[in-house]
Amino acid sequence: MSGSGRKTFVAGEVLLAQELNDYLMDQSVMNFATEAARGSAIPTPTEGMLALTLDTDEIDYYNGSAWVPALPIGAWTTWTPVLGGTGWSLGTTGSEATGKYVQIGKTVHFTARLTFGTVGATFSAVNRPSITLPVTATAASGNIDFVTSIAYYDSSATLRYLGSCDFQTSAMSLFCWNAAGTYLVGAAVINTAPFTWAASDEIHVSGTYEAA
Repeated sequence: MSGSGRKTFVAGEVLLAQELNDYLMDQSVMNFATEAARGSAIPTPTEGMLALTLDTDEIDYYNGSAWVPALPIGAWTTWTPVLGGTGWSLGTTGSEATGKYVQIGKTVHFTARLTFGTVGATFSAVNRPSITLPVTATAASGNIDFVTSIAYYDSSATLRYLGSCDFQTSAMSLFCWNAAGTYLVGAAVINTAPFTWAASDEIHVSGTYEAA
């Protein structure tokens, strides 16, 4: 961690410069105009350091590898979900992948929408697609702590189909329900399920899960 913890100084004790750095400077909430200014002033941060960036009014802490929000309650962060899976592509010209999320402690809430384009979109007949997660998920508890809501939108028929997913640490693999609303156990989303996919069709997903 940053600094040296807590020390009780006694009357008459000499305060060394290193002690001032260890017990005060490295354990205070330091103020910087921007993230760039912070990086310039602290080229080698240590885990546990706190810093306020004045341009964003955000307090971050250094977790040992990166500066992350210390108080992540507030505005959601935008992110770009990535469609994965062999044989799947959003294509171009009208394709879109947008999302946002907020992390509070180990809990991550997220939402995303992916739209297939009119050029280059591909749909696999044998492999199911996946969507990346904004924050790495824990692999514990067999996914029982993860809650999602998924809808597949057939733009040509203006119909929506419900779905489910299998969480991995960095992405979720997609499953589907049939037209009658009955869950197809183990049925992956493929080029003809839950409908025949085409340009302008969409995947909507939102959920809550535990971060690693």
